[in-house]
Amino acid sequence: MSVDLLITNGLVVAEGKITRADLGIRGEKIVARAPRLTLDAARVIDADGKYIFPGLIDAHVHPIYSDDKYDTSIGAAFGGVTTLIHYAYVKPGEKIIPTCESFRDDGLQNSMLDFGIHAGLFDVANQIGDVPAAFALGIASFKVFMTYAKLKWMTDDYWMAALMDVVAQQRGLVNVHCENGVVTDYLEDKYNRAGLDSKKMFTAMRPARLEAEATHRAISIAQVMGCAVYIVHNSAAENLEPLRRAKQNGWRVVGETCPQYLTLTDEVTQTLGAPAKIGPPLRYAHDNAAMWQGLREGILTTIGSDHAPKVKKSDDNFFDAAYGAPQIETMLPMCYHVGVNQGNLTLPTLIAAMSETPAKTFGLYPRKGALQVDSDADLVIFDPTKTWTISQANQHSKAGFTLYADKTVTGAVELTMQRGRILVENGELRGARGGAQFLKTDTSHFYK
Repeated sequence: MSVDLLITNGLVVAEGKITRADLGIRGEKIVARAPRLTLDAARVIDADGKYIFPGLIDAHVHPIYSDDKYDTSIGAAFGGVTTLIHYAYVKPGEKIIPTCESFRDDGLQNSMLDFGIHAGLFDVANQIGDVPAAFALGIASFKVFMTYAKLKWMTDDYWMAALMDVVAQQRGLVNVHCENGVVTDYLEDKYNRAGLDSKKMFTAMRPARLEAEATHRAISIAQVMGCAVYIVHNSAAENLEPLRRAKQNGWRVVGETCPQYLTLTDEVTQTLGAPAKIGPPLRYAHDNAAMWQGLREGILTTIGSDHAPKVKKSDDNFFDAAYGAPQIETMLPMCYHVGVNQGNLTLPTLIAAMSETPAKTFGLYPRKGALQVDSDADLVIFDPTKTWTISQANQHSKAGFTLYADKTVTGAVELTMQRGRILVENGELRGARGGAQFLKTDTSHFYK
């Protein structure tokens, strides 16, 4: 057998274990995997001392702010991400199908990376009729906000229940941002009327208990409606209680957390100000520890970046500043360093949460999220010994900042490949705009 690329002597991290294996790649696919391969190869890469991961799948991406779909795919590739599931926001007055078709077409033209789409709904009452047609387009997941009432982003319980009812009939998934929007808005108004510093009071305005209350409510409504539910960006220790109960009962619930809730605290918000304003807020060290515990227990099973880069500066007015920060490029190195190097999580569990489980959740496995024969040749070669310091100078987001500036980590992406194309190698971009494929998602397995 002849191949385009032979990767030898690497430690493959997949299917819950670490094994020594060689990989043969021809065209867009993995065509051979064995402890030792002797093949005719146009190129051989010796990965001795390196890990080989399946390409990461980031199921929580917002390529609509300072980074467009091309910019987002660049930062993702430098961070070892090879597949994205974007949120296409369908604003009031817009229709689901034309909005998502336009979003898809823009991605096909501009993204380097394969991608799927979640439809983010802001006006469920007037958009719910289009939901069944979205499944034919290849969209099986729909996001709503239980918060941001004053911004008019919030979906109330009536329309969330209605959406879950319709989505369940199509065997789909509802993604929910869980914070009690009405009470958090009241607390915001209360502290502002008292003249208190909105930065100092930010976490108190969006307390952990109200995130857990909304999580319990979303799961309860989903269970009544018979709908699978995906709880995005869990940040609070209190959230483990409703998620643990759902797991014990065998309910159709997926819990996601994000690198910022595993590695950062409110101290960063107080130091950096507006750039660190995200929702839910950065909390406390015991919440970080709880998120790692949730991953160890299998209560939280996926890690997504919630990459929402917006140009902000520390001296911006905190209250008026937008929510969101760049996260996608630093996700793997930060989670590896704090998770694996510091003993919070095993490497196979980390990679499962960032690749295999998202692939399975959205019906992409084993084409994506696997290093099997006939899987797409999406992979990352990772050097676990390289120590380096994160800075804005070595990041690729146009937001102009990173929340991880001056953090020194051990572990670095050496090569990122998608479908046999090397996108990043030794710190150099080799991929080009376009070349992406649109991935139809499928969540019907939740209903079997």
